[in-house]
Amino acid sequence: MSNSFFERANPPPRRKTCVACTKAKRRCDHGQPVCLRCSRRKIECVYPNAPASRWRGAAARHAPQSTATPIPLEEDPGETLAPVPALEESDSTSLVAWSSQGPDLLPLELGELDDITLDLGFDELLDAEALFDGALSLPVLSPKPDQMLVPARDGPPLSLAEDMIQSRLQYALDLIKTTPSTMVTGNQTPWSHPLLYQAHMPREMQDAQACCALYMAKNQYNAPVILRTIQARAHELLASPLPKSRLDILARLQAILLYQIIRLFDGDISLRASAQNSLSALEPAALALVPFVKWESSQPVTGPSEDFSNSCPNKDAWREWIVQESMRRTIFFARFFLVAHQVLVGQVSTTGCEERYVFCRSWTMSAHLWNAADVVGFAVAWRERHHFVVEKEAFAEVLRVAGPEDVDAFGRMLMVGALGIEDTKLWFYNRGGSF
Repeated sequence: MSNSFFERANPPPRRKTCVACTKAKRRCDHGQPVCLRCSRRKIECVYPNAPASRWRGAAARHAPQSTATPIPLEEDPGETLAPVPALEESDSTSLVAWSSQGPDLLPLELGELDDITLDLGFDELLDAEALFDGALSLPVLSPKPDQMLVPARDGPPLSLAEDMIQSRLQYALDLIKTTPSTMVTGNQTPWSHPLLYQAHMPREMQDAQACCALYMAKNQYNAPVILRTIQARAHELLASPLPKSRLDILARLQAILLYQIIRLFDGDISLRASAQNSLSALEPAALALVPFVKWESSQPVTGPSEDFSNSCPNKDAWREWIVQESMRRTIFFARFFLVAHQVLVGQVSTTGCEERYVFCRSWTMSAHLWNAADVVGFAVAWRERHHFVVEKEAFAEVLRVAGPEDVDAFGRMLMVGALGIEDTKLWFYNRGGSF
C-alpha cells in the first residue's frame, strides 16, 4: 500500500496542518504527537504555534526504526525548521543535484602541448587511431572518468575530434566535395589523371561522370529525380560483378568513390545512410586493383627512375606512368577516405599495420610530372625536375627536400592531413611559395 492510501484512509479532524505537510502541500491527519505522513517519512512533525522542541522527543519515539544515520539537529528551542526540499516529493528526481555542483562538476585536465611531432610517415595518415593516440595526437582535453555523468564514449573527446577535423581534415573535405565538378569540367580528380581516359573510358566511369554532371545541374525542382538517378546508378555499380582488366577495375573504384562523395556530402538523409552502408565495398574494390600496381622504390634525387634509366621517356612510357600513378593514388585515397569518415563519425580504426600498407606503399609527388600536358613536357620534367617517390615513412624526409612547386593538389591534401593547415601554410611560406 502507498503512503497516500493510508493518509486518505484516516480523515483529518478540524485541526491545523503540520508545517511539513503544509510545505509539501499534502494532506495531514493531525495525529499526535506526530502525523502519519511525517512518521512514515521520518521527518520532523511540527504544528503551528508550537515550539519545535516540544515534539522532537515524541517524534523520535514514534518514528519507525531505521539503520540510516540520523542528521544531527540544533538544540535551540526557538528554532524554526527549514522547508522540506521539493526533492522529497518529486515523482522523478535528477541523478545529480545540479544546484549543488557548481561550475566544477566536470573538472578537465589539459595535456602537455609539446607532444606534437611533425616527423612522421604517411602511413599514420591512414590510421584513425594514430591521429589521436600516435605521433599525430593533439593535447587531450577530457573529463575524469569517475566524474562523468554518462559512460565514456568510444573514441577521442568531442572537442579533440572537432579540432582534428578543423585543422587537418577540413581542407581535404573541401577539396573532395569539388571532385564531382572537376571530373565533369576537367576530366580529373587529384587521384585521377586528366588524360587517364583519353583513349577509352569504361562504362562504369561514363555513368559516374554523367551522374556528376546531373548533380551539378541539381536545383530545388529537379533534386528528387537527380538524386534518385544517382542512387540507382550507385546501387547498380555496387551490385555488378568485378571486371577483368585493370582499367575497368580502376574505373570501377573511381566511380564508387565519386558516388560515395556525392551521397555522403549532399545532405540528403537517405543518400547518406545508403552511402554509409556501402562504405565496406571500397576496400575490396581497392584490393582488386593491387595486383596490377607497380610500386616504385624511393627516388630521393633528381633524374630518371630505373624504368627510364637508359632512354628518354617515350609516349608509351608516359601513358603507362599515367595509369600506374592514377592507380597508386586512387588506392591511397580510398583508404584515406575511409579513415577520414571514421574520424568524422568518431570511430577508431582497428586495422593492423600490414593491412594498411597494402593501400599505401608509395605514390609520386611531382606537380611537374602530374601536370605535364604532353610527352615532351613529361620528358623535360622527368629529366630536369625533382620527383619524389613517397614511401611509408619517407613523407617527412621528402618534405625537408621538396619545394612548393613540387606539390600538387593531392600532395597538399596529404600535407594538411599530416601537419595541419597552419603548419602547411608556414611550410610553403618558408620556402617562398604560397598555399
